[in-house]
Amino acid sequence: MTRISAKYLSRRLIVSYATILVIMTLLFALIRSMPGSFINLMMSPGMTQEQIAALEARWGLNDPLWQQYIRFMFNYQVGNFGWSPTQNVPVWDLIVRRMPRTLILFGSTFVMGYMIGPLVGMYLGWLRGSTRDQAIFTGGLFMYSMPAFWIGWLVIWVFNYQLGWFPSSYLVTKFPEFEWTTWTIITDVLSHLALPVISVTAIAWVGSMLVMRTTMNDVTDSDYVFLAEAKGVPERAIMIKHAARNALIPVATQAIVGIAFILDGAVLIENVFNYPGMGLLLVDAVLNNDYPVTQAVFFVLAVMIVIMRLVTDVAYTYLDPRIKFGEEN
Repeated sequence: MTRISAKYLSRRLIVSYATILVIMTLLFALIRSMPGSFINLMMSPGMTQEQIAALEARWGLNDPLWQQYIRFMFNYQVGNFGWSPTQNVPVWDLIVRRMPRTLILFGSTFVMGYMIGPLVGMYLGWLRGSTRDQAIFTGGLFMYSMPAFWIGWLVIWVFNYQLGWFPSSYLVTKFPEFEWTTWTIITDVLSHLALPVISVTAIAWVGSMLVMRTTMNDVTDSDYVFLAEAKGVPERAIMIKHAARNALIPVATQAIVGIAFILDGAVLIENVFNYPGMGLLLVDAVLNNDYPVTQAVFFVLAVMIVIMRLVTDVAYTYLDPRIKFGEEN
């Protein structure tokens, strides 16, 4: 008997696909309700009404709204995102160039956040009620309530302006004074990634910490913990091998919710650090009324979140033996 049946997995895939369709519909409506049009950026003062009409027809803006909607839904499901009117390149090319950079930033932050958070939560849950627990818990809540862009500015001020440890913008050095080798490329990219990752991780770790701390509070009162203590098992072994192992499962649930928040924070931080990823591309497209790029970036980010939540949800269902979803009787 497998933990997850084909019926359950198919149902989850259908729900995820339906979610993407709803997101696409909302995106289509929201983008077209924005004031202005990217066509205005392509008009010159001497253009006639016939030329303007031809330009609008070229971009399909004269078609009935329902035709635009059907074309939009079909094209996006086959990966045809159209042409950027402001950058004069296919939208897909822009996304292909920017996507790996955002994935690197998001992936690094996700790993760091879910390494630090559960470890700190395990420690605080075991020391519940202590002065150290209250101090770190309060500090974590304070960090969690701060806007991501404000933390980014603070990190730049401390680690760049005051200490000069890391660069504060871009992904690589623009005009290097050193020779590019494999080692210098790696170290240069890591140094540029440091501040954005620190900024997002400063918030990302708190969510998993709060969940881990609460579940650790619950499991420390369990009978198997008291039994281990009665047998003389060392305190550290009880905390890690017995209590923390069972307290980790709810953290996976929090990760499903935290994916969207971490990705959202990464997109905001990209603009603070002028990091050339999807977030910076999105802001530039919105400011320039570049509808094709704006739609495509929103769509790709939404698909990323839906896919990652699907994978995390299925993995959690598989790992937690208490969940019976999709199993045959």
